[in-house]
Amino acid sequence: MAFIGMRHVVCAEFDAHTDGSEPTYKQTGKDVGKAISANLTINRNSNPLYADDVLTEDDNGVVSMEIEIGVDDIGDDVKAYMGIMQSATAGSPSVTTYYDTADASTPIGLGYMRVRRKGDTTTYQAVWFYKVMMSVNSEASQTKGESVEWQTTTINGKASGLSVNASFDKAFRKVQNFTTESAAATWLDALAGISRT
Repeated sequence: MAFIGMRHVVCAEFDAHTDGSEPTYKQTGKDVGKAISANLTINRNSNPLYADDVLTEDDNGVVSMEIEIGVDDIGDDVKAYMGIMQSATAGSPSVTTYYDTADASTPIGLGYMRVRRKGDTTTYQAVWFYKVMMSVNSEASQTKGESVEWQTTTINGKASGLSVNASFDKAFRKVQNFTTESAAATWLDALAGISRT
């Protein structure tokens, strides 16, 4: 089994959460951009207990997840939707200006699709993070020389764990596998509140 691709990055503005149930999202979500990469770091609470000179217990539960998403381009309107930037519209004719602030970004739900191949079978794994705070941590520009060097966008975020079921276990994301790309995309779009009709 190997993952051979990534597609369909979507997000939705976080609304509310009650322990024991999945969160709700405020409004119609957004396409983030065309997918290039997703790197997930899972941080665990490693706290070993040694007794009789051996390891007897270890708490290695997940305490946070850090996600890095690379896309071809993120529009300023999508950055404003995520709270990465702010926007103001003024003037006649109206002009929208985007700017950075010291305010925290808006929490969002974030999802994407992974393409998996095993033998002759291709399946599609959809991943949805319940609550993520995104940011742009670096930005680079380069002049065009004898050949084009593509300059794409990377955003970073930290996922929060939420109690989403009756046992009140903390969950950071949910993952579902599909046999078709369209089914995986439909599942992600439904979570983000995106209608493509």
